[in-house]
Amino acid sequence: MLKQDLNQPKLNCAIRFISTKDTENSFSIFGATKKTSHATILFQGKSIPTTHTAEEMRVELRQQDLAATPLKAQLLPSSSTGMLAVNTGDIQQTLKSMRDQEKNLQLKLNNATIYTLDYDGLAQARTAMQDCLSGKAVKIKSLKQATAEIRPVGNSTIAGQAFYKGAILAKKQYPPKGTQAVGLIWMTDEFKAWYEKVKRDQKLPTHIPESILKHFMSTRILDDQGRFKFTNLPAGEYILIANFSYEKNVSHTEVIGRTDVYVGNQYIGSNDQIARWNYIVKEGTSFEKPVTIPKDGDTINVSLDKSQIMCFLVCF
Repeated sequence: MLKQDLNQPKLNCAIRFISTKDTENSFSIFGATKKTSHATILFQGKSIPTTHTAEEMRVELRQQDLAATPLKAQLLPSSSTGMLAVNTGDIQQTLKSMRDQEKNLQLKLNNATIYTLDYDGLAQARTAMQDCLSGKAVKIKSLKQATAEIRPVGNSTIAGQAFYKGAILAKKQYPPKGTQAVGLIWMTDEFKAWYEKVKRDQKLPTHIPESILKHFMSTRILDDQGRFKFTNLPAGEYILIANFSYEKNVSHTEVIGRTDVYVGNQYIGSNDQIARWNYIVKEGTSFEKPVTIPKDGDTINVSLDKSQIMCFLVCF
């Protein structure tokens, strides 16, 4: 998404990359303004720390097939989504140095990953940004128009709570807050036809068309109660998918020895020496639930729990 200030040609140009599958993470590139001549990259994400006052810090940029790069950054004041600014010097050099696409781009702070993002399409964005920097008017798409090219767009919401419950009296276990434990598949006729072919071939293809990829969405768990939300959806059929780990109590009994019993010098039998262990293990679970949005603008609240079991992409 490009921002251009037509009242100040060559100034205030900016590009923002937003993941439509994970809208909490984004990064923006800002060009020169009246006050600054350098470029700035702004990273925004839920895992970036928040602060009430600006703080200087050192972070490490990790990119596939490249050496780690130390960066001097500034943590900006924010209350919910963390913001980290990196000054990069000349905007043209910054654009040239960036690759057209990245997979698993990461920022690390004290060896902990605080930001992860995949992006594509920088080649097109670079051209638009350079036009903006040269003073040319650029045809700009709205966020809704750009989003519609890579995912369904409407005015509806699917919200709910995901949990696993192993038995009637067992406690509910929720996916961890902040994890991408819930996914959504838009079940259009196009997707159903593609999936029928996958079932006939009994394997997923190595390349999935862009028109099919836009049917897959994911979101992060909002709190410790497993709540999630998908917004800006059109009416239609969907499949909700949960995939996370839960704790399971396991008991184990083992014979570790034997005690022989004598009366006088007469052997009368033996007793096994038995050890019992109780421990907790992590086990993965995956389950799904169909959801229908009758008309655009509806909000659907669902309970996505283990009792709703189907077989979709997990098995054939």
